[in-house]
This record gives sequence, structure tokens and C-alpha cells, in this order.
Amino acid sequence: MKTEMPLSKPIRLFVSQTENILDTEIALLRNPEADPNGTLVDVYTYNIEKNVILFPAHYTGLLKDFIIARHCVHLLIKGAAAKKSRYLVCSFTGGSVYQGIHQIYIDALKDEAKKEKKLPVTKLIQMLSILYTNFNDDINELPWNPITNARVYHRMPQIRKTQLYYLMKEGKADMDDMMEYEDIIPRRYFVLNKAMFYARDQYLAKTLPADELMPVINIPQMKKFNHLEVKEMLTTRWTHTSWYQSKVFGDTILEIMEKYLQKIDWNAESSLDYFHEIYQLGVRMTNHFISYMSMKDWFVWEPPKHLQDAQARKTEYVDEALKKIFGDLIEEHSADNTQG
Repeated sequence: MKTEMPLSKPIRLFVSQTENILDTEIALLRNPEADPNGTLVDVYTYNIEKNVILFPAHYTGLLKDFIIARHCVHLLIKGAAAKKSRYLVCSFTGGSVYQGIHQIYIDALKDEAKKEKKLPVTKLIQMLSILYTNFNDDINELPWNPITNARVYHRMPQIRKTQLYYLMKEGKADMDDMMEYEDIIPRRYFVLNKAMFYARDQYLAKTLPADELMPVINIPQMKKFNHLEVKEMLTTRWTHTSWYQSKVFGDTILEIMEKYLQKIDWNAESSLDYFHEIYQLGVRMTNHFISYMSMKDWFVWEPPKHLQDAQARKTEYVDEALKKIFGDLIEEHSADNTQG
């Protein structure tokens, strides 16, 4: 372990155990510009010699310990996959980008047909790329968030109160995300976005356990569905709202999550075999999510380097997809933007 900051005994042991299992080194660094969730820069994803966990400079005490512990668990999952088989992520190609953007466009047209005020072409085109990218990011993060949090909660009881407070804030932030675009993006994708985070938080509330994490208690838009009678929920008043639909889809995603994660003993001793099994369950769970959301052709399982290269070529892939969809219209649109 490489760090100059003081660490509590529990987190020092946690980091050391991670290093010993993976036979690797971890550097802990404060960074004023670090992501609030912290960032793991690891040897299994990037061509570097040691793993680095970055976190905001003002994080201290138990909050710092929690961020470090969560990234250590994620590192163990990645490392076990790399050492026992292959570590793969959900990447994309020119063909898969076209499949995703084309499907979003078709769904957007269905929504636009019902609206009196149509979305300008410029915003429609921007939305297609942004939504595709957001779902690629979410599908690479969603399975591992509840897994890492459940493991940390059961293995590090000293930081539970801090963890629950942090997760409550994280859940609210994820539910607030994209709220300003609710009337712009296709209803289906707003609903699926909220459903994923609803399912994650419901699972954590059951697994940790912690009632304060429940979305139907914490999220203002969800409160109306807490303790509603079934008969009332089936009325037109509720079923036509995007938040009700988010709950319905979210309940199914939660069932999928529980189907795979119920097999994990969160208190088991750490080993490569243990974390490799978790990785495999996470991959299968992700595939089930993708299938349920009708996104099977959107992504491909490839090594991390493939995703990094794909992200570098994303603009090219998006432009090719838009030209296939819009033809000459996209060229005219690009020319107008250049002149403007």
C-alpha cells in the first residue's frame, strides 16, 4: 500500500488483504477534482503498473474509509475475473451504436406523434447520442454498485452509518438526474433509467437492511406509491404516470437482481474463487437486464481496451449511425450548424 495519509486499522487491513489476494499494489490519493464517488484506476482496465484509488481531498474519517473499501471490492472482482478467466465489459461497435440509436429514434417518433409541441431536430439528434451513452455507462455500473455495497456493509460494520447516509444521498441524486429532460426524452427511456436505480435502492434497502434507503420513502415522486391499495394503483390516475411505470419496471429488475445475488454469501471469506463467482453472476445478471430492456444488440462484451478505443471513436460511430438513419438530412443539418 502506498499512501502518506493516516488510516484506521480496519481499512488498512481491508486494503492489505485486497493487495495480498491479487498480488498487487494500491495507491490511495486525495484529489481536489476527484469524482464524489471516488475513482478506481486499475491495472486490469488500464496499462499501468499499480492500482490507484482517488477520492476528494475533503473526504476524511469513515467517509474516506467507505469510498476506499467500495473500490477495493470492485478491484477484487475485476482482478479475480482477469486472473481466473477474462475480465470483460459492455463495449460497443459501429453496428451496435446504430442498433441502439435507431431504436431510440423509433421510440422517440412514437412519443413525438402524441405531442402538440414537437422537439426541434437539433435536440432530437443530440438526445439520441446522449441517451445511448448514458445507458452504456449505467449498464457497466449498475450490477456492481449493489454488489460492492452489500459486501462492504457486511464486512466492515464500523462504517455502516456513514455508508447508509452516503447511499441515501446517492439514491436521491440518481433519481434527480435527467428530471429536467422528462418531457423531452422518450418516456420508455426515462422510465428504464429510473427503474434501474429504483431496483438498486430497493435491493440495498432489503439487503443492508435499511428502511431509510427505500425509494418510495426517500424520493418525492415515489412517495405516492407507498402503501397504496392495489385497486387504487390500477386506476388510470396512477398507471399513466412515468413514476408508476418506473416502479412496475423497477420491481421486475429487482426480481432479476435478487435471482442472481441471492446466491452470494456476503460474509464469506475473501478469495479469488469467491470474487470470480461474483463476477460471473454479475455478468449473467447484466445480460438479463439487457435482454429485459430489449437492448441485446446495443452492446458487446469485450476487454476494457476495446471500450476505451470505442469511446475514442464514439463520435465517428454516432455520425455513421445518424447518416444511416437520416440520410441527406443529417448532412444538411451539419452544414447549417457550420454556417451558424
